Amino acid sequence: MNNILFFFSCLCAFFGVAVLFLTGILNAVMPMVGKAVFQAAMSGSYSPDDYVMDVTFINSSAVFLIGAGGYSAYLIYKKGMLEK
Repeated sequence: MNNILFFFSCLCAFFGVAVLFLTGILNAVMPMVGKAVFQAAMSGSYSPDDYVMDVTFINSSAVFLIGAGGYSAYLIYKKGMLEK
């Protein structure tokens, strides 16, 4: 049972890292996509700040997932070492 819990704890931490990675990529790419769309439409004025997303809550949730997953994996690992 501990192996399954350890796997899901590590998976939780990995999911948090993946979310941080994806939000970083999206914040870097979206202003470029916005500029391309603006140039295709030729309307209004372009500002890169209009295309930067606020992902503060998502990033803080991902950091919480990394911390909780890492801590629970550590506890499960230590408990498994004590049982042997």
